[in-house]
Amino acid sequence: MGRGKAALRREYEALKKGGMEAHARGRRLEGLVYELLESESLHPRRNTRPPGEEIDISFTDGYRHFLLEARWRERVSVGDVFAFRGKLEGKLAGTLGVFLYIGAEFSKAAIQALTWGKEINTVLVNEQDMVDALSPTHSFREVLDLKLRHAAHFGECHIPYMTLLESWRRG
Repeated sequence: MGRGKAALRREYEALKKGGMEAHARGRRLEGLVYELLESESLHPRRNTRPPGEEIDISFTDGYRHFLLEARWRERVSVGDVFAFRGKLEGKLAGTLGVFLYIGAEFSKAAIQALTWGKEINTVLVNEQDMVDALSPTHSFREVLDLKLRHAAHFGECHIPYMTLLESWRRG
């Protein structure tokens, strides 16, 4: 049995404070996300390596299948986004993507690379979304479900969870 949500939240806060080499911090983030998904019965698998690529985490929620890319860096480039789209497009039709990015913001160009003239198959999860997913009153599954619902209704994959929650509560 994994650690509780409070322990995962404390580790996440410690990671955000730094003091660890960037690559090691990114790998630890993957482990933390894996434990969070496992605690929510999302059946994660870690470090799958099909020929020529690496998938950080894959998981399922019912009959929906997801690939998750976890990044901890200063900048997420359009190339990073296209590489992740390529991973998704080479999988079973209907596989969805979760691009988790900590310590960076997505540029408008990167968001356009995910959405403009394309079928949207990825939602973006930022630092605050992770904080919300680790909070005692929310869950990763809730964050993901609302982001997916909003993307399905409005074609936007990058709106923060709390902004969406407030908007959906207002009706």
